[in-house]
Amino acid sequence: MPPNTEASLSLSDRLTTLKGHAWKALLRGGEAFAYLVAGLPMALRRVFRGKPTLALPPAEYLHRHYAWTYWQMPWGPLKALAAAIAWPIALPIAVFIFARRNASVIAARSGVSLTAQIIGQVEMAARYAIAPFWYYMFELHLPERKKRAQLYLTAHETIGPAYSLLQPPEGADGMDDKIWFAEHCHEQGVRAVPVLMHFSKGERQPLKGGSNVLPDGDLFVKPRSGSGGHRMERWDFIGEGRYRNAHAQVLTREQLMEKLARQSLKDDFLVQPRLANHPALDDISNGALATVRLLTCRNEQGRAEATNAAFRMAIGNSVVDNFHQGGLATAVDMQTGVIGIASDIGIRPDVGWRDTHPVSGARFAGRALPHWADVVALAVSAHEAFPQRVVVGWDVAMLADGAMIIEGNGKPDLDIHQRAERGPAGESRIAHLLAFNVDARA
Repeated sequence: MPPNTEASLSLSDRLTTLKGHAWKALLRGGEAFAYLVAGLPMALRRVFRGKPTLALPPAEYLHRHYAWTYWQMPWGPLKALAAAIAWPIALPIAVFIFARRNASVIAARSGVSLTAQIIGQVEMAARYAIAPFWYYMFELHLPERKKRAQLYLTAHETIGPAYSLLQPPEGADGMDDKIWFAEHCHEQGVRAVPVLMHFSKGERQPLKGGSNVLPDGDLFVKPRSGSGGHRMERWDFIGEGRYRNAHAQVLTREQLMEKLARQSLKDDFLVQPRLANHPALDDISNGALATVRLLTCRNEQGRAEATNAAFRMAIGNSVVDNFHQGGLATAVDMQTGVIGIASDIGIRPDVGWRDTHPVSGARFAGRALPHWADVVALAVSAHEAFPQRVVVGWDVAMLADGAMIIEGNGKPDLDIHQRAERGPAGESRIAHLLAFNVDARA
């Protein structure tokens, strides 16, 4: 049967597809507006300090670049007006939500009272455009962290104008498309996880090198353009053409393909082989693949340079190690691959910082990751296969037979590194390189 087109879909299926597209657009728009609201104080304070120049410290350069860009965006003044109306409404709500979740545990642990935490959240939001979410993530209730608050780099200034300026010309590559990414890596000799099947518009779609049937093996399903670990699912092969997911649901090969076809009415989905961790990582994993998020950025000579790395571990019954889905993360020494203490993103204050895995009890602090030199070399070589990319966040797995790229992120979040490293990125090598590359393109 030929793949479906929009015209061949039933009215019900077309409505389902339309709802999926509308929901994604709503989420993107909501996130963009939230960034405008959170970043308004920075835009107001920094724009009066003059244009950015490389003579400034890198964090201050990026702050000022954000401020100048804020007012130059289409309909900038009107968007700023909308953000100004929303800011005094959104801030108390956010303070209430995050103080309710965190304040009592933080007060017992640090001695910082509820009142002091509320005042601190408002101060950080008004002075440095650090929303309550980041206040707890970066532990800015601690005096030594608060003193360096101006050095933190937040998503509204990196994922927003800085990374947008550093993106390649439209159509230059398809890094955000997992199918294109897998095929390109294969063509360039970069070891990356392949795509076995592609489902879209209610049907399995043709795929270069793909399969007509699901293989006898464990599988991993993810959205074609998704991020953050959302809507990903693991299906373990249990024999006789059957698969079982994390919720103990068992489907035959045909039933699973039908399920994937149905859910592809809302979004494209891919099937990839499920990979297994290196045996040295088994005791600090719940069975989900543990990966390293490794940043590479073009340096002053135009070459890809590895700057930061964080190792991620899934906990509980999660099938992904994603930091924003509740996983643990720890900083990695770039030279040795040794990891330290770990924490979650800060959304569950009871987790705290730990040197042992909460499920297995195995100690990981001080452990060297396997294949570390290969992990760094693979990320750097992968970046060179994307010559027009300036900065990339690579998700790299460590398997029994070596390192493997899972995906590349063209707008990598710095939250995981600043949280895991327990300090701001504003004085680090990545901040210097971002300022250098933004200035070269501004």
